[in-house]
Parts: sequence; C-alpha cells; structure tokens
Amino acid sequence: MKKQIITALIASSSLALAEDAATAKAWYEEDRLFSRHESMEESGISPFLYIDTIYAANVDGGRETDDNFTAQTYAGVDLDLEKLFGIEDAVVKISMVNRQGNGIAGDVGGIYDPMCINGGAAGQVAWLYQLWIEKNFGDDLAVKFGRTSMDEDFANNDLYRYSLSTAINGPIRSMMLDNAQIYSFPLGLWGGRVKYNLSDEHQFQLGAYQINDSIWGDYVKGTDWSFRGDDGVTLMAQYDWTPQIMERPARLYLGIADSVYDYDDFDGGETSNLLRFYGHFDFEVADGLKLFTFGAYTTQDETASVPLQISGGANWKGLFHGRENDHTMAFVTYAGLSDVLGENNVDDNNDPDPYDADAEMVFELGHRIQIIPSFYIQPSVQYIVNPGAGANGDLDDALVLGAWVGAAF
Repeated sequence: MKKQIITALIASSSLALAEDAATAKAWYEEDRLFSRHESMEESGISPFLYIDTIYAANVDGGRETDDNFTAQTYAGVDLDLEKLFGIEDAVVKISMVNRQGNGIAGDVGGIYDPMCINGGAAGQVAWLYQLWIEKNFGDDLAVKFGRTSMDEDFANNDLYRYSLSTAINGPIRSMMLDNAQIYSFPLGLWGGRVKYNLSDEHQFQLGAYQINDSIWGDYVKGTDWSFRGDDGVTLMAQYDWTPQIMERPARLYLGIADSVYDYDDFDGGETSNLLRFYGHFDFEVADGLKLFTFGAYTTQDETASVPLQISGGANWKGLFHGRENDHTMAFVTYAGLSDVLGENNVDDNNDPDPYDADAEMVFELGHRIQIIPSFYIQPSVQYIVNPGAGANGDLDDALVLGAWVGAAF
C-alpha cells in the first residue's frame, strides 16, 4: 500500500513539474521586478528604476591619458489618472535623477563628452527631473505641460541612446553647447507641447520651453520653479513622417528651434534670437539593421559654437547567431567649429589668442550584450579626430575605451 501511495505521489509530482516546465519562462525572459506588482499597475501606479554606470579610459592622445567612472540612478512613477481618479486619457510622470563622477571629457579636450553620464563640476548632482501631465483629446490630439526637457518630444530618437558619447546620445548635441537652445535629459524646466496626428503616418508638434544658461545651477535641479526676468523661451516645431519604404519601417523628422534669449556673441555683440534647423532619417534596410543620419545647422556662427553638426550610424539587432537581442552599433559625427569663435578667442589672461577653427570627428563602435531583458553590458571604443577642433590647441587624436552597464527594474 505504501509503495502504491509513494508511486502515485511521484507520478503526480512529475506531471506538475512537466506542466510548470511547459509554462515557465526561461531565466533570461523574466519580467522586471516592478512589473510583477500587477495589482499596483492595475490601480494606475507604475514605478520604475534604471541604474547605469560607465567606465572609460583615454588611453592615447588628447590632453592626457586618464580613466574615470560615472553612475546614474533614474527613478520615478507613472500615474494613470483614469484608473486613479477617473480622468480619461490623462497621465502624470514624476521622476528624479542622481548622477556622480566627472568623466574624462577634460582629459580628452574634445567638443563632446565621451561619457554621456556626468556628475558636473562637483562630481555629484541630483535633479527633480520630470513633473508633467499629459492629456489626450480623442485619438489625434495630445497636450503636455510641466517640468520637462525638450528631447522627450523633439530632436531625438531611440537609436541615439546606444552611444556612450554625447556626440550622438541625446538630442542633437550642438544645440546644447555654450549658448544652449534646448535641454536634454535629465535637465528639466517649464515647458509644454501640443501634438497632432494628421494621419497614421504624419504627425506635427509645437512646443514652447523656458531656457536659461545656468545648466548646472539650482535653477534646473528642480528646486527652483520660478520664472525670471532674464529667462528666454525656445519655440519648437517638428513634422514627423513614418512611412513603409519597400515594406520596411522608416522615419523622417524635420524641425526648427527658435530661441528668444539674450545671447553673448563671440565677437562682443549680442543676439536676441537664435534659429536652427534640424532633421533626422532612419530606415530598416534589412531585418534588424537600421541606418540613420541626423544633423543641425544655423547661419549664426557668431553665436553658435558648432553651427553645423552631421551624424550617422548603424544599429544591427541580432547580428550574431544565437544572440537575437544583442545590438551592434557604429556611429560617426562631424562637428564644424565656428570661425567667429576662433577669430575672437582669448587666453586665460583675457588677451587676444585667435586660432583657425576646424572640425572634430567622433567615431564609435559598440556591442550591447543583453544578458537578460533588464540587464546589459556594452563595451565600446571611440576615436576622436582633432579633439576640440582647434579650440583647445593642437591635440593628438584620442583613443577612448569604455564599457556601459545598465539595469532596469
């Protein structure tokens, strides 16, 4: 009798294990930690947490060889107001960002930072980043307002986010240098936009955003919500087209950023309006392989330190057999420095020290190894030609090795 009972228990256990094996996810397909809190998300509360670290070393060229480590924590919550309070088609996002580490930008001496995470001059800084509400009116119209950055909606694409260098990662970077026109993650000020879907393939956006040149000050850390008399405004407009070309997805966007602000020109004058045009195009040329290019241009090189930037890249998902979720990337950026900036340069004693402005080019190769859906490691190599384009003297080309580790919860 005991043998029969034991045999029956073993048989039932085996059937249960077989059923679990048939339905259980593979270890690398497990959901994120917070996505398991189904009752919380069903009620309209969706927390998130991202942790990223970058290690990079300038192994040759530039000003001097050195290495450094930076880290970032991005955390917040998405609130579905329809589920929480019955307000239809409305959401709220609240988030903060903490960064630490200085990076190696000063060691390289280039226009762009080889590490897209940087803790600023103090080496550590925290921001109250997002605090905005968005409301949809029907299927075609959406309005958003609050504390935010322009690159949430304008001059950006997810393909840029795979680069370690700020030459590509984020919005079109030349629009942020020196005389800033736009702010990027995680810098947020007051702003809003209206988005209208003309059709399934065509979209148009209009936005207006507060600007100020104190990028690293308390003003944009989220602790100062005031409007000041010397603040400016950047008006943005962007048209998006998302067609199918040869039955493959593509995206084209064209936009303008018109900043009404009192800028100091390089030749000693002042400019009260800075206008820049920008655009982007990407196309999936083969399964998993996307090519893209983008750029920005302004005629006002007396105000803009990089009046012309052109970038491009390739992102191939699943290049290697058995690694379908990995990404292999290549990037290149051309940045033309302002001639007026070179002609009116001064040295540390404020004496005239003109130079011939040239161009900097940044090349980057990387491979993102997706260990599990919520964790990756990304080795990278960057080669910077003519760091600083003349602004920092005659520097040798720089070679930067790095790695990015990211996790999402």
